[in-house]
Amino acid sequence: MKTLAITIGVFRNQVYAYRLREGGEGQVRLELGLKQGQKVWEWRPWKEGGLEEMQAIYQTLQSYDRGRWLKVE
Repeated sequence: MKTLAITIGVFRNQVYAYRLREGGEGQVRLELGLKQGQKVWEWRPWKEGGLEEMQAIYQTLQSYDRGRWLKVE
């Protein structure tokens, strides 16, 4: 599988990430991951579909992340 995009963040001292991976037959999978150790990630598939649909979901996640960090208290 080929990784198309990845975003890494930190929330409450937990490192997390989500990535888009391209599989066979034009399918794209969105996976969520948590960092478990020095170099160990635990990845879990979340959604699978066409490239345009998965890109839209990925961009929505990114905008939510940016919005969460840009809030003024």
